[in-house]
Amino acid sequence: MSNEKQQDAGTDARAGGEAGAPDGQAGAPPSITAPANSIRPLRHGVDSLYLSYPGQLDRFVAILLQELKEAAQSFDEKVQGGAGWSNGEHDLAVSGRGRGRFSYVLEDGWFRIELANATAKVLPLAHVQVRSEYLTAVGMEEAISTLDRLLPEFGEVEGPASLSRIDLFVDFVTDLNLIALPGGHWVKRSKKRDIHEERDYVTGITFGAGNEVSARLYDKTVEIRKSGKDYLKPLWRAQGWEEGQTVWRMEFQVRREGLPESLKIPASETVPLLGLLWRYLTSEWLRLAIPSDSDETRSRWPTHPIWDALSVVWDVPPDAAPLVRAPKTRKPSDEAIFKSGLWGLSSFMAREGIHRVDEGLGEFLQALSVYYDSPESHEQRRLADYMERKARAKARRYNVRMKDDDRE
Repeated sequence: MSNEKQQDAGTDARAGGEAGAPDGQAGAPPSITAPANSIRPLRHGVDSLYLSYPGQLDRFVAILLQELKEAAQSFDEKVQGGAGWSNGEHDLAVSGRGRGRFSYVLEDGWFRIELANATAKVLPLAHVQVRSEYLTAVGMEEAISTLDRLLPEFGEVEGPASLSRIDLFVDFVTDLNLIALPGGHWVKRSKKRDIHEERDYVTGITFGAGNEVSARLYDKTVEIRKSGKDYLKPLWRAQGWEEGQTVWRMEFQVRREGLPESLKIPASETVPLLGLLWRYLTSEWLRLAIPSDSDETRSRWPTHPIWDALSVVWDVPPDAAPLVRAPKTRKPSDEAIFKSGLWGLSSFMAREGIHRVDEGLGEFLQALSVYYDSPESHEQRRLADYMERKARAKARRYNVRMKDDDRE
């Protein structure tokens, strides 16, 4: 990461490279005076949502949560496997650790719920992160409604949820290499500007990192190659995106301290006002401008047409289809399981000089059983028991019920 002055010089030198071309292939240099003055919005919405619920944890629930927390800390994986909170609709894994001043942490594929101890006097009952994929599937209103039904199981909720943090975003396609523009084109409230690179390719810019308001403009197609959030691709395709096109994300992160006073209201009441918040952020907090040689007052510089188009995207409701569903579980993908699982099998086959997978698999399972079940084995534990303990412990982390679980 380099400072702004270094980056401005670097982006001027690299201006011949296309934004979506990490291989360094040359393209037309971006020009602020003759740009591709359009964007194609693909999707906009709330990417991250953190809520605070006032109230008090029930003391009997606190005793049960403490027991589950201690079970999650156990060295016995069979005991760990029972460290989960279930109410018939949700199977929440209980962490062996709290977070900060919050004593208990419960999570699944939809929520991460941090609960204060029953003796806490100044903390809220709960601080909740709503996961991005669930927000994409159901939207902010339904997510809050689900939590409003769930949180009273843990104690007395003394008021509606309020926003602790909200991240608004727009995904879009454009021909203009936005991040290759020098820093002087950005009129911003924050002085801090950081550049992110990967193998000499600029993947994004962050404005005001760590502040009560911050912003990121970044190559989302690069990011999902790391995060695995491929669920976004069908949603983009529905809006005309084609594989290989660079998708940019403009994202603002706003903590409660950075919210306008008009939005420090119950979280459910802020939904119709989020378009106004986006307009404020893209006009008052950050703006892409066309510099003027005759006027040194940056606030008077005209707004770039790209930014004008971006600032009004939130004026209309999202027309992209939502996800069909978002899983409550946090199961690993087939790719993650089978790639790691085949390492041991292929190593065994190589050691034994076996090239046929059916023969190798049979020999591998037999040798595995001997290794664990033989009286001479230093492991001295039955393979079946070992695998059951491992599976139950991992099922808790993945929010999955075992098929023979009595709770079903």
